[in-house]
Amino acid sequence: VSGLAASSEKSSIFFCNTCRRTREHILRITQFRQDDLPIKYLGLPLITSRLTKQHCAPLIEKIQARVNNWATKTLSYAGRLQLIKSTLESLQVFWSSTFLLPSTVTKECEKLMRRFLWGGKGISFKQSLVKWSKVYLPWQEGGLGIKPMKS
Repeated sequence: VSGLAASSEKSSIFFCNTCRRTREHILRITQFRQDDLPIKYLGLPLITSRLTKQHCAPLIEKIQARVNNWATKTLSYAGRLQLIKSTLESLQVFWSSTFLLPSTVTKECEKLMRRFLWGGKGISFKQSLVKWSKVYLPWQEGGLGIKPMKS
């Protein structure tokens, strides 16, 4: 109706519990190629099993890379806080909108954010100035307004 058509070069089909004859018929009609899972789509892994820490490694690596890149710059606490809230939290929210992240992954992401906020580097450890539970509180309650990764 709209005149739009799916691109057969960019599209693929994933089958599950489908007989060979039906698969061949569908592939012939659509001119799409058959593909197998796991694959990446919009930077997220498409898998058939439960999400593991290994599947979430790209998320942790992306946060670590950003933190390491920013650590070379001279940033105030307020600057680091703003980067955490605007960028690092949004990476995690993007993944969490699709998956229920394992607790080990959320703890690792929080650890990277915490170390970056207080020390400026994701790999070095520096004593925090305020308890992380206090940091989670909204501005009105005396916190820094960072949203907790798990409810």
